[in-house]
Amino acid sequence: MVEAASTEGEVDGGKRGKKSLSVKPISLDEIDNLKIQRETTNIDEFDRVLGGGIVPHSVVLIGGEPGVGKSTLLMEVAGILAKNGRKVLYYSGEESGVQIKVRANRLGVHSPNIHLLTMGTLEDLESGAEHLKPDYLIIDSIQTLYSEKGPAISGSISSLRYVTSRVVELAKNNDITVFIIGHINKEGQIAGPKTLEHMVDAVLYFQGELKTDLRILRAEKNRFGSVDEIGIFQMTHSGLTSISDPSLLFLQHRQVSESGISIFPALNGMRSILIEIQALVTDSPFVGNPRRIAVGFDPYRMSMLISIIEKKLKLPFYKSDVFLNITGGMNLREPAGDLSIISALVTSYKNIDVPKDFIIIGEVGLTGEVRPVTFIENRIKEAVRQGFTKFILPASQSDIKMADNISIIPVGNLYEFYGKLKSK
Repeated sequence: MVEAASTEGEVDGGKRGKKSLSVKPISLDEIDNLKIQRETTNIDEFDRVLGGGIVPHSVVLIGGEPGVGKSTLLMEVAGILAKNGRKVLYYSGEESGVQIKVRANRLGVHSPNIHLLTMGTLEDLESGAEHLKPDYLIIDSIQTLYSEKGPAISGSISSLRYVTSRVVELAKNNDITVFIIGHINKEGQIAGPKTLEHMVDAVLYFQGELKTDLRILRAEKNRFGSVDEIGIFQMTHSGLTSISDPSLLFLQHRQVSESGISIFPALNGMRSILIEIQALVTDSPFVGNPRRIAVGFDPYRMSMLISIIEKKLKLPFYKSDVFLNITGGMNLREPAGDLSIISALVTSYKNIDVPKDFIIIGEVGLTGEVRPVTFIENRIKEAVRQGFTKFILPASQSDIKMADNISIIPVGNLYEFYGKLKSK
């Protein structure tokens, strides 16, 4: 029996050895001449987040809160692609064809190149794709798509894995570019296992407060571009509008000098955006257990900065509740904003008004030293463009000169910085 099994294995191995290679290896040196031919949508912020446009035959997963505008964004993208002569298949498991048509009319999307498939199975979608041979496939949403041959429960983890793997296979075998909409869970992540994100080429999150018209598109994974880029949109009745000057949008209500406010030029990719940091420090009614709440900033890093303030400046923050907010739904993740965060906290605590034309940049170490930051020229250039003239910078970078009308104040440590604040 062992010999028979071995012989059978040899026969199978011989058959496999005779198969011709469908994919041939190429030299690494030859790859230098291969370029990704991206297709742009002329929706500047969308193209930016993708790395300069859509990569053909890629699979992109887009997540976001219900009603944030995911379907609106992809319908606008579909309209532009169809206008450029691309054939688009739009699958919806949540809306009827009439509902989709109403949205398309509102957005001004009219094209015979957009084809709808609603309330079908994975097999229906595969059959429709093979018959239509679309250039683009939009799935809204992946949780509503199930297979007659796969796991029985639609939206379950096993079903999501199976359906997504089949969709990826469909895209790669038929040269189709796919956009997948995914629901998010209570933690703000795309529902389903992390392996769902590993199976696709890019993962984008569409974020924004539903009570405001501001929307932010952020890349969490991108095999063909940077994950640091963000796209900023404004939701209107006629659809989404790209915001070409987000700094102006975030600072439009900044008109007077106030305590607890700080302006920081945050870096997203190679793009600098001025954001407003707000802090509120008040006496705590909870003795020994004050509240520490941060929105858009790492609460652990905020606690670390508060400890540095208490140690170096002798300010008793342990008696105060601290609330920190990065306005506009932005997230500040880089340490270059430490000094600006500390400025907002200290000025709120001491009720010191900061001049509205001040920009504060610097990383703060545990010993209270102010450390240099990266790409400081980009940050200052954007701030000068928005009319700011006074800069508090790390002492090691204070010799930079971007314009004749700007004033640079160097600080080497937190004590020096506090002295500059009190003298303003």
